[in-house]
Amino acid sequence: MEASYVDHFQGKSIGFYFDCGNILVYGWPEQWIKILGPRIAKIPIKEFSRKIADKQGKGAGFGVKLMEDDVNWPAVMKALDDIGYNNWTTIEQPGGNTPEGLKDLCDRLIKIHVD
Repeated sequence: MEASYVDHFQGKSIGFYFDCGNILVYGWPEQWIKILGPRIAKIPIKEFSRKIADKQGKGAGFGVKLMEDDVNWPAVMKALDDIGYNNWTTIEQPGGNTPEGLKDLCDRLIKIHVD
């Protein structure tokens, strides 16, 4: 259903802004990446914890460090490779408000893209 929505705009520059963290409320990102395929226009990188969200509310589930909870980053990156995604990603994670925090985010993002 979601993929066909974008398909209705034939020939237009329309695609999904696919959020790997947000989608964990509805399923696994690597599965959605395969479903949406080339319809994905951009990828924001964000971690999510279902366990914390269940206990403290959905918003709290986003307060975890990148690579320390439910997103299976190797599977996500493989799925992106499989669909031929070669565009840029953005990072939407807490912790980048100090030089040390920003370095930590950069290091984690590099690890996601390299591993």
